[in-house]
Amino acid sequence: MIEILREPVTDTSAWVGADLQDRDDLIYHLSNAEVGELEDALRSVQKRGLDVYDVTRDDFVLPELSKTLIDLLEELNYGRGFLLIRGIPRQDYSEDECGIIHWGIGTHFGLAVSQNAQGDLLGHIRDTGSDIRETHVRGYQTRADLPYHTDGSDVVGLFCLQTAMEGGESTVLSSVTVHNRFLERRPDLLEVLYQPFYYDRREEVASGQKPYYEIPIFSYYEGLLSCRYIRGYIQSAQRFSEVPRLTAEQREALDLLDEIIAGEDMPVRFRLEPADLEFANNYSALHARTTFEDWPELERKRHLLRLWLTVYDGRKLAGQISGGVGRGGITASQRAS
Repeated sequence: MIEILREPVTDTSAWVGADLQDRDDLIYHLSNAEVGELEDALRSVQKRGLDVYDVTRDDFVLPELSKTLIDLLEELNYGRGFLLIRGIPRQDYSEDECGIIHWGIGTHFGLAVSQNAQGDLLGHIRDTGSDIRETHVRGYQTRADLPYHTDGSDVVGLFCLQTAMEGGESTVLSSVTVHNRFLERRPDLLEVLYQPFYYDRREEVASGQKPYYEIPIFSYYEGLLSCRYIRGYIQSAQRFSEVPRLTAEQREALDLLDEIIAGEDMPVRFRLEPADLEFANNYSALHARTTFEDWPELERKRHLLRLWLTVYDGRKLAGQISGGVGRGGITASQRAS
């Protein structure tokens, strides 16, 4: 039996960007002492010769910062659903060292899961010259505008190595507020979004998998509202003959959803600077990126590192939406155990 939430959510996960944009607490600024702890943890990993993928939370020791990260994880899981961290001196570290720092901070939030068919755990976000219209291409491989969407994990974490010459602005909004506004405008149509939609795997298909999967856009379970949404992948899944055609009611619901998402007051807007970290909860927040123009020099091109994390103390998921977690990574049931 599918449970549908028919009351507005009023907790801190239901926010409007216009109310947050200029707040002082939007960014967590690392102190000199906390940066020193990151430096010590990095050097300890290097001294021991550990491969980045072998580094655990116990290996990346942060005596005081770890306490703050616990509070930030609570905000990610059950509060605002996104956070920015600033203060790492990018000029002091190589790309590989930044990767260790990003991975190390991530270990205090959860466990990394695969991001693609190649099994990448620490992904690279940069323009490869690919065309988003090709069915095997994913948005992070291009410089195209990326509409609001969620990723296939509990939390996505980004570490900015280099910024673009122009553009590439990041935005985040509350999918909980989207649900509230949809409920207010068309309660009669809400149930459609709790039914499964078909999503394209973009040709990243493991053995035994179909080239598409199905999950609902909204799910309500044990008091928490969760969202999964990538309109472009819903559209491209229509290329498969065995996938049912979208009904007029589904199209109407998706169009209204996109109209609400496009509300001017909805997002928080920011530009990631070198060594900035962004973390977003894929159940309570949608994120996007504007198109960009890159530098001609290879070493200056826009470049971010990405983690997909199954987080500690994360929410339990209804069966119909948990299938969208990870790409061969840790499932909700494995996390709970």
